[in-house]
Amino acid sequence: MRSIHFALPLCVLAGGCALFTTAKPDTQNLSAGAYRMDKAHASLIWRVKHQGLSSYTARLTDFDISLDFDPANVAGSHVKAIINPLSVSTDHPTDKDWNRRIGEDFLRGKDFPQIAFTSKKIEKTGETTGKLTGDLSFMGITRPVTLDVTYNGHATSPLRLGKDLVGFSVHGSFSRSAFGSDAYASIASDAVEIIIEAEFAHS
Repeated sequence: MRSIHFALPLCVLAGGCALFTTAKPDTQNLSAGAYRMDKAHASLIWRVKHQGLSSYTARLTDFDISLDFDPANVAGSHVKAIINPLSVSTDHPTDKDWNRRIGEDFLRGKDFPQIAFTSKKIEKTGETTGKLTGDLSFMGITRPVTLDVTYNGHATSPLRLGKDLVGFSVHGSFSRSAFGSDAYASIASDAVEIIIEAEFAHS
């Protein structure tokens, strides 16, 4: 909030400005090139079914996504994500050691300290939707995974010095056994659901 309070008087002193713009769904007039993820406005959630009763939900808090975005040719864009599997956050109400055990046992983060995703193909399925296919490297195995992507639009902000901002919602799933994972197989589903929300600023 302090940065917002700092930006407001600057805009007033400059004679007034449009502080924030509401996201526009098009890609017109957007800058092409490298975009950096805004870590303060990004989240990575994963879910597995717990005994078929509910979706057990956790976060991975240490990750970064680089985006080479071509608004004129979205299929020519490129995405790469790097994730720390030990950065688990489950909000367990009583077991303070639970995050560590999930990161080390379930995700085998000590043995394989990095999860990586590199895009190979992007297909538009609608005006603001598409499918992102890439290589997922997880637990020492690399396999193709396809994710559904929604482009939420673009905006500007004085906090980003008027740079182009874009936002995306990503959803998908994969079979963890395909990557050699069988931990907690008696209570946790083979299918892992992934939900990502991310904003990016033009570099």
